[in-house]
Amino acid sequence: MFKKLFASTAFLVTILVVTAGLFASATAQEATPAADGAMAHPAHIHSGTCDTLGDVVFPLEDVAAPEMAATPEATPEAAVASDGPVSASSITTVDVALDDILAAEHAINVHESAENIGNYISCGDITGEPDAGTLDVDLLELNDSGYRGVARLVDNGDGTTTVLIMITQVDSGTPEASPVS
Repeated sequence: MFKKLFASTAFLVTILVVTAGLFASATAQEATPAADGAMAHPAHIHSGTCDTLGDVVFPLEDVAAPEMAATPEATPEAAVASDGPVSASSITTVDVALDDILAAEHAINVHESAENIGNYISCGDITGEPDAGTLDVDLLELNDSGYRGVARLVDNGDGTTTVLIMITQVDSGTPEASPVS
């Protein structure tokens, strides 16, 4: 048990360090500014699949580039992409065991912004067999957004699951509206 917890914690720390390096060289494009100035993309675990999204079952922390908050000029008008990819992440602990999430169809969906919640930019179906209480889910691009990434779900062994989302925008497309579920 200790080995599993240590490995999961070490992975999360490694991901955060790597993500911080990516954030230092990138800014978000056309996202919603959060209250602290960072660019935010709302994210949720929905019932259903990416093809048939249902209701929000578990809200997740907004996916954002936190280093943007420390930059005084971090406004939508000033958010200009650097030469590197645009990256954002979030970590949320939800009050449900991973096995319970896997017991029914669920998907992780990332939205363009709170103002444009109906435009989905990335989604992944939560399926598969966890390895030592950990499940990775590919988040695929939607609506030519250029955003894709991965979500790692870690069963904490206490009836909760930690959800780490990392997305990167490598090609800015022209998003098209998608239906609101």
